[in-house]
Amino acid sequence: MPTRAIGRLRTLFELVRLPNVFTAPADVAMGMAVAGAALTPATASLLLASAFAYAGGMALNDAWDAPVDFHERPERPIPQGRITRGGAFGIAGGCLVACLLLAAVAGRGPFAAAVLLVVAIVLYDGFAKGSAMGPPVMAACRLLNAGLGTAAGALTATAALPPALLFAYVFTLTVVSRFEVMTAPVALVRGASGVFTALLLVSAGLLVTRGGGGVTGVVFLAALAFWLGRPLRAALADPAPRRIIDVIKAAVLGIILLDAAFVAAARGPAAGLLVAALFVPAFLLGRRFASA
Repeated sequence: MPTRAIGRLRTLFELVRLPNVFTAPADVAMGMAVAGAALTPATASLLLASAFAYAGGMALNDAWDAPVDFHERPERPIPQGRITRGGAFGIAGGCLVACLLLAAVAGRGPFAAAVLLVVAIVLYDGFAKGSAMGPPVMAACRLLNAGLGTAAGALTATAALPPALLFAYVFTLTVVSRFEVMTAPVALVRGASGVFTALLLVSAGLLVTRGGGGVTGVVFLAALAFWLGRPLRAALADPAPRRIIDVIKAAVLGIILLDAAFVAAARGPAAGLLVAALFVPAFLLGRRFASA
């Protein structure tokens, strides 16, 4: 492949945060599992729809943030001149349209969820990000992403609990992410650590009554606790931006393990392992491409 083409592909991967894209289908798989939706060619399109939604949201984020990124994040593709701001907007638009088209294949319910998801992404990137509404809107994006899956099944009170915990997890993550370019208060990192711990304990409590799949789910939660522990401890000792970025990266990839835990409880250990396997490419690609 020509060097120029490789460079463009790398720029695209950095723009859409390729490592993190793998976390999006995990949400959908979790939503489908807890709502009892069958995996068919039509519903499988939702996995790809969510990946396009995430990629579009990241490209839109960089396009909207370009003026600020020239000063705060000069390593990103637009400030470096590797892609124009207009080009990033175009990629974002194309990805979000692809999300809607793919969701429409799965039916009216998933399409309606996709419309709400795209609206929430635009609202966050363009208007809510820097305000007090930023964390809840970002968390709503993840909730609606899981909603692509639940909309293909039956949304019961039991099925609503895992997406609600995902909402709380991402809300906490987004609050922490506001300090990726400045030193965070130690109290905030300590509070976030406490919330993550509480969410994992509540999740484990929900899973232990589910038998074999639930036990496997608890194992995934233990892996998530171990995965988050090191960067959180480092940030508690030194809440500098580089440490906060490490927490953000770990917490985003950790969403896969959280989703896998609930999939295992709902569909069995094998299904949980399939979702957890998404962590492998996300982790490996995260060592080569920017994910924050």
